[in-house]
Amino acid sequence: MPFSMRETLRAASGSERPAGLPEGRMGRMLALGILIVLLLLVWEAGARPLIDWYGARADALAGERARFLRMEALVASLPALRKAVAAGEGSAPTALLDGASDAVAGASLQESVQRMAASLGANLASTEALPARQEGSYRRIGVRIALNARYDILVRLVAAIEQAAPSMLIDDLQMHGSRILLSTAQPLEASMTVIAYRKGTAPGGAGAAADAGTQDDGREGAP
Repeated sequence: MPFSMRETLRAASGSERPAGLPEGRMGRMLALGILIVLLLLVWEAGARPLIDWYGARADALAGERARFLRMEALVASLPALRKAVAAGEGSAPTALLDGASDAVAGASLQESVQRMAASLGANLASTEALPARQEGSYRRIGVRIALNARYDILVRLVAAIEQAAPSMLIDDLQMHGSRILLSTAQPLEASMTVIAYRKGTAPGGAGAAADAGTQDDGREGAP
């Protein structure tokens, strides 16, 4: 049986569609499905690890910025300290918290931090009084704060805390958020622990027990 011209050309070019593959609309849908699967494989193999690496890098950058924040706050405090030394102003700042108990000293510390934050325009999201603990002859009083503020306000707040009277220390300064932007106009979510000390020992603690033992020894030695 003679072949038609179209069949002859198709056989010569080898372009005959393999048997069993769908044509028309079904063929296009199958091709689209294969394309989507290939794109997902490319995502899992290349794009997702890259995004995870970028996120880890952003977290590391946030830690570096937190350390830089403390250094910048210390540098910002130098001019005022130099002026005070040159002028010979006042006496040494109060080093210890007042208060006959940990609760009273903790409330005083929390009030001081809130007052400094409000004066600078920092929005305190939460404050948490931390359990006091004994360190030598002193009681360590701490409060954990979380706040929202611009970077420049955060710098000034850190400087104000470290220059405050009574003396205060900052520990575990962290910046939160999916991305830390370099713009100073962008509010940051931050948290830190503010620490101060008061003279004394815990009721019934080692210091009180030692004092009681000394008194007992004195009574036993008395005639």
